[in-house]
Amino acid sequence: MATELNVFDGPVQPEWIDYNGHMNDACYVLVFSQAIDEFMVKIGLDESFRSAHQASIYTLQSMVHYLQEVSLGEPLRVSAQLLESDAKKLRVFFTMQHGESGDVLAAMETLLLHMDMAAHRAAPMLADTAARVEALRLHQADLEWPALAGRSIALTRPRS
Repeated sequence: MATELNVFDGPVQPEWIDYNGHMNDACYVLVFSQAIDEFMVKIGLDESFRSAHQASIYTLQSMVHYLQEVSLGEPLRVSAQLLESDAKKLRVFFTMQHGESGDVLAAMETLLLHMDMAAHRAAPMLADTAARVEALRLHQADLEWPALAGRSIALTRPRS
């Protein structure tokens, strides 16, 4: 059965709360960034692999959707869905849910780039990483496309 990949579990920390009494917008991104780090581990790009092969992932672009306020101590769970990939890039959709109710709190779509750290440039994924990405793609092939994927920012004005 196709499933999203669990990449973060944890409570909202006190330092993430802003002057409005809920999680600061930057801290949603902090959680998503930690989720990207765990996504990297899940596809084999853990610290030892990155060091041994001088390979890593950079974030090229992200779009965050803030859907609900989140309060101190609330449990968070983030899952990842691989939308697309090629030899160098990964398009991944992250969904932040309440760890108990399952309510969707936020979402982030991101474009990631595989890097050769020795050359300081984009490079195709190494065979082991590419195989893990392909296995994830096949595992998630039957998942529904997220409704928020591909959305952009725009103001809609009524036409006169």
